Amino acid sequence: MPFGAMKAVAGPIAVPALAILLVEDDPLDAELTQLELERFGHRVSVARSGEEALALYASFRPDLVVTDISLPGMCGCELTRQLKSREHPHWLPVLFMSGTQSESSLVEAYQAGADDFIHKPISRPVLQAKLGVFQQRLHLQREAQARERLLQRYRDQVEEEKSVALHLMHRLVNAELLGDLAVSHWMRPAETYSGDLIAAARTPGGILHVLLADATGHGLAASLAVMPVTQPFYRMTEKGFGIDAIAREMNRKVAELLPVGRFVAATLAAVDSASGSIQVWNGGNPPPFLVNSQGLLSSITFAKAHLPLGILADEDFDASTEVHFIEEPKQLVIYSDGVVEAENGSGTPFGRERLLNALLSQEREERLAGVVGALDAHLAGRGAQDDLSLMLVHCYHQTARSPRIGGGTPRVLRHSGSWQVTMSLSADDIRNLDPVPTLMGVLSQFNRDKDHGSHIFLILSELYNNALDHGVLGLDSGLKAQSQGFERYLEERGRRLAALRDGTVDLEVTQQHRGGRTELVMRVRDSGPGFDHAAFMASLESECSGKVPHGRGIRLVHSLCSALHYCAPGNEVIAYYDMTDFGYAGDRQ
Repeated sequence: MPFGAMKAVAGPIAVPALAILLVEDDPLDAELTQLELERFGHRVSVARSGEEALALYASFRPDLVVTDISLPGMCGCELTRQLKSREHPHWLPVLFMSGTQSESSLVEAYQAGADDFIHKPISRPVLQAKLGVFQQRLHLQREAQARERLLQRYRDQVEEEKSVALHLMHRLVNAELLGDLAVSHWMRPAETYSGDLIAAARTPGGILHVLLADATGHGLAASLAVMPVTQPFYRMTEKGFGIDAIAREMNRKVAELLPVGRFVAATLAAVDSASGSIQVWNGGNPPPFLVNSQGLLSSITFAKAHLPLGILADEDFDASTEVHFIEEPKQLVIYSDGVVEAENGSGTPFGRERLLNALLSQEREERLAGVVGALDAHLAGRGAQDDLSLMLVHCYHQTARSPRIGGGTPRVLRHSGSWQVTMSLSADDIRNLDPVPTLMGVLSQFNRDKDHGSHIFLILSELYNNALDHGVLGLDSGLKAQSQGFERYLEERGRRLAALRDGTVDLEVTQQHRGGRTELVMRVRDSGPGFDHAAFMASLESECSGKVPHGRGIRLVHSLCSALHYCAPGNEVIAYYDMTDFGYAGDRQ
């Protein structure tokens, strides 16, 4: 019967026939045993000595060795020892044959590695039964090896898919932007994939946006669920949208893409060092808090809590934020619930108190490591049940700001020509739109220099916000000088904006060429009554004007522009920005 044929032996399980290496020095016994083995359906190769058997082994690759214990030259025991010392793809059983009943011979054979023993003269039923046992054991081993190979292929496939998935997630998260010096972060997934996400990016005006998101559950499903928030965060931050608009868009994305029952807790923060403001939108995460430079918990709190992303429809979603202003440096602490809920072996959660103790007992540079060390000590080698994420954001109020980014020798440019872009906003538009990022998107089609893009964004933002706040809404900047003035100012701004039914703002941006130079002219006009612009412009030259909590934005605009003019009665302002020196206009040669 050919190798691989199936024989029913020792039970109903069909198992493959064996390749048997028969080692017998007696020609008659060898012939009779070979015939008997072949009648059972096995394939047999015969060797007359131990040396010949070793030579045959490499080419024949037997499943079973049947050998006489007494052989000329190398005995059966030595042959067995040498065979057992070699590498085999599977278990290689050895069946000894012997005409002796000596107990010492049996002991020596088993010590050499024999798996079974049969006495001569050989009983046909006993031989068949022993071979059947070997067949079944070899068959089971090969099945196990086949399953192991299949499992290994699955493991290799999973590892490859895991590597691709982790690479994709790394790219989507844009980890390079987390290198911002103002941000320190730490993450530890409960499994290979993390359902938590940390991101950071800056607007064209230099405002730092940070995000900590935590999807339902953990593992791959949670990791995929948190991905929809990345695109709105990076894309809208790059265009200069506020975190309220970003939160609303992220909510739309999560609700649109995730199945029912899946949602994403998220904390968004905007840190503006120019104004010293910290703006927070928090939905479903523990409330963030501030630690001052002396290692004390700040009295400033962010108590406003929203539902996680993906639960509410757009018309029910609350994108309102909480804003506080600081004068002294502080660290904003944002963390996922997995940090405070991490349980030790006794079921005791880490808790907010331990988190505070770990933070407040360390110097600023060591606070992140202090929390990680405290968590590790609390868990004592036990894995956390949920993903862990922590972010520390350095916040400060920058009292002076460089009016220029870059410098050096003027560059020769190929100008994109003269053009003009206008936007006219009604009261409905003003209530629902942020026109500056939209306008910047149009301008970027003409001009691509990011350095000057940040200046233009800042100028347009300040001019538009002044037109809206003071021209259309009629807000008094003096309110900011009072106790809790900034907070009260923003509350009143939100109230008046929600109630706005009349009012317009027109924006116009023109690129023109004069005397070999390229200039951007930005004009903003509002429907308000105007103000004493002559006195205001004179105050910009005063040293003391920078010491009051208002007017600093226009002062910065004035320093960035080659000229700044108000038109009577003060409800129209024109800013001239020279782009030639630093290469904003047009495509370079």
